[in-house]
Amino acid sequence: MSTRIRRTLSQFVTARTLLILIACFGGATAEAQVNRVTIRVLADAESHIVVEAACAPTSAWSFRDSYAGIVGLGNRVRSLKALAASGAEVAVRQIAPGKFESSAAAVRFVYELNTAPPLNPIDAARVSWVNEQRGLLMLRDILPTSTAKPQTSDSRQALRLTLNLPQGWRAYANDQLNSTEFNVTDYDVAVIAIGPNLRSSSRRINGTTLTVVTDGQWSFTDSEAMDLAARVYAAHRATFASSSSASVMLNVFSFPRPTAPTLWTAETRGATVTLLTGNLPSKVGALAQLSTPLTHELFHLWVPNALALDGDYDWFYEGFTVYEAARTAVRLDLLTFPEFLNAIARAYDGYLANAERDRWSLVEASKRRWSAGTSSVYSEGMVVAFLYDLRLRIQSRDKQSIEKIYPALLLKYGAHANDEPARAADGNDAVINVLTFDEETRAFVRAFVTQPAKIDLRQELAPFGLQVETFGLRTRISVSEEPTKQQRDLLRRLGYNDVTRKRKN
Repeated sequence: MSTRIRRTLSQFVTARTLLILIACFGGATAEAQVNRVTIRVLADAESHIVVEAACAPTSAWSFRDSYAGIVGLGNRVRSLKALAASGAEVAVRQIAPGKFESSAAAVRFVYELNTAPPLNPIDAARVSWVNEQRGLLMLRDILPTSTAKPQTSDSRQALRLTLNLPQGWRAYANDQLNSTEFNVTDYDVAVIAIGPNLRSSSRRINGTTLTVVTDGQWSFTDSEAMDLAARVYAAHRATFASSSSASVMLNVFSFPRPTAPTLWTAETRGATVTLLTGNLPSKVGALAQLSTPLTHELFHLWVPNALALDGDYDWFYEGFTVYEAARTAVRLDLLTFPEFLNAIARAYDGYLANAERDRWSLVEASKRRWSAGTSSVYSEGMVVAFLYDLRLRIQSRDKQSIEKIYPALLLKYGAHANDEPARAADGNDAVINVLTFDEETRAFVRAFVTQPAKIDLRQELAPFGLQVETFGLRTRISVSEEPTKQQRDLLRRLGYNDVTRKRKN
């Protein structure tokens, strides 16, 4: 999964009502496991959906109450009623937010779900919402969960979905465009975009069909957005030496509530990337703003989404990904080398701003990501990734780099290695196993990942021809005045252009 960035709020926007008719099955006391869903979107002013479901005898329902730092999702569920096979209503009691029990087995149940857009704009890429212009249906937070525990990474929860939309509305899901009938292979990662003015464009990139879905008017054209997304995807594919999946869908929407034009938020769920962004008036600025989340989120199609790994290893799949996204941006000329160094400096400042930075290792900090704030794991992880990459390149004389770690990780822990479903491994153990292949890398991971680390960036970067200066609470990283030939060669491989520097001098 994956999510990112920024703040603000504003007015309420009118939502729709939805009617969902579900057929499902389950054990007599287990929570219902869905296998068929019908969603009807009603064009009225109420910000809720109505769900009616049919299932095998069931007496327990559990809805997700929190996700990615968003709490209280269970409070959106209300007025749940249950009916026995005879048609008689059975008593239902709410035992916790989003959790219900009935006094007898039920074969049908009805409930309402609030679908007003979240007040915090960054959450709008993570949970379901509908307004008068468009909506995002994420079945993970609409449907009750199943008690069935996946035994492998390929234990998916499939269902048949039918949508009844207001006249003129369209619906798009990954690999199923402008349809009302969907075969959902795994509803836990399913994202469906709906709206009256949706449009799409697709492009084939090696073995993957990339589709961009959007609506409204932007400072850039649809083809320019597609060109950018395709370039980024192709660059990541080259890093992994493999396509992430047969099809990828990218939703590019404006926020459901008014926000500043410089804000954006995004999440990658399965093979669907959802990006909500403000609309800058300048094409150059708007495309630059689009490139930042794209380089990060499209990387998540492989890490962690194509890996059979479990657990809290956010320091790697978020922090290291921030670094690798910046590296990709430099290679694609979306970011200059000085801007790349500025990004590292900002990450270091974020690390210094964390009062508990020396208390927890990166592994422990990942477990506290949503309670302690996401930025600390992102920031420290990015800085550690930079230091790891520099050391690895110098020690191996550029035969190894962080880019070469990723194909090895995918080969060893890919979700479909050798076309067989892979049993999920612990993410921390797996990543550390791939990162530590000699004594130097083992020592580095011990010092900066598995144990609390006190990072002195000036001391760490000096051997690589980089100098660190501090101006108040801000850090600046630049190339030393007279780097050695080895240092200069290393920095050139990271994007440093000393010819340009000489011209400026």
